[in-house]
Amino acid sequence: MRSLWERVLARRVAAFRACTRTDFSQLPSPPGTIHFTGGAPPVECLPVEPLSEALAQTWRREPTALWYGETEGYEGLRAAIAARMQRRGAAVDPDQVLITQGAQQAIDLVARLLLEPGDRVVVEGPTYFGALQVFEPYAVEIEAVPLDEGGVLLDRLEEAFRREPRPKAFYTVPTFQNPAGVTMSAERRQAVVELAARYGVAIVEDDPYGELWYEVPPPPPLRAYWDEVLFLGTFSKTLAPGLRVGWLVAPPRLMKPLIDAKEAADIQSDRMLQRALAAVVSSSWYERHLEAARAEYAERCRLLADALAHELGGLASWSLPGGGFFLWITLVDGVDTASLLPRCAEHGVTYVPGAEFYPDHRASPSLRLGFTTLSRQELLSGAERLGRALRAVLAGTTTG
Repeated sequence: MRSLWERVLARRVAAFRACTRTDFSQLPSPPGTIHFTGGAPPVECLPVEPLSEALAQTWRREPTALWYGETEGYEGLRAAIAARMQRRGAAVDPDQVLITQGAQQAIDLVARLLLEPGDRVVVEGPTYFGALQVFEPYAVEIEAVPLDEGGVLLDRLEEAFRREPRPKAFYTVPTFQNPAGVTMSAERRQAVVELAARYGVAIVEDDPYGELWYEVPPPPPLRAYWDEVLFLGTFSKTLAPGLRVGWLVAPPRLMKPLIDAKEAADIQSDRMLQRALAAVVSSSWYERHLEAARAEYAERCRLLADALAHELGGLASWSLPGGGFFLWITLVDGVDTASLLPRCAEHGVTYVPGAEFYPDHRASPSLRLGFTTLSRQELLSGAERLGRALRAVLAGTTTG
């Protein structure tokens, strides 16, 4: 007799999964292992004092925020977000901003609106694995288009757009891309939106790192080039991931169904927290915080890159990103980094293998190193362990 759950579970449940297929808890990692797997601000950069004070003021001034309220989000926070986007070159009305539970919920709300079984979605290859985690249960075909140092390859993107059935959406992280770290040039951004408009493909622009540049600000968001772009933002990287506050900018035609979808999902995001965040991100403190964070992340990135140059000389190649949280390393001999991971873990160091960032989970000679959550000493020790592990493992692979 079949169990009840075998009979009643939806087929899509088989596609639910953790964001990474690698179970890091099962790796043979000794105590003190250094994990290059994180992608978040370090503890010392979390806004404990400003946020606690803003929350205390909110409790005192607006206790009615404890009631049910606006599904679209607090108007003051939406206005603050619109103003920041305006300064980056993208004209946005606060009424086009929907507050979400992080950018991850924004991806899912867009998928609810656009995708049906059998649809096509185009992504960058490599791409953010959390987006794949959202798209896969919708039973869509996901196609990855390669990148170079200037972003997605235009000829390959047009090929993907031209094929029938036409894709519904192109999901992109054009600024300090996760995981590759590359930033799409201004010229290519213009060309991408022109292609999407010509072929009738929705652009979903995910922008977690756009304000975390090191020396030179990136080009304006794709949303600045075309007001039909769906733009996703978050405070998870600039402030704290535990806040779970992001936003979605959409054209007016889509706001009503998006708000309805949001209401069906969770009614509203935390109203107290939104009011506190509105005060924080509108303050002069926030600008100083961003400046300090940019300098901190730039220093950690350079420190790790210099250490890797010493430890991985001749084994790997990479390019320095202009911002963000990650270094994308490619082994010159082409060995699949997923197969090397258990051996590296034995040496006390882990990373995210490149296969995690492709919809078909193809073998990849690349790996992602996150440097923001680790101390300077951990970055140096981790680079040394990674070099020692890879030299030992690759020597064994070659002689074997």
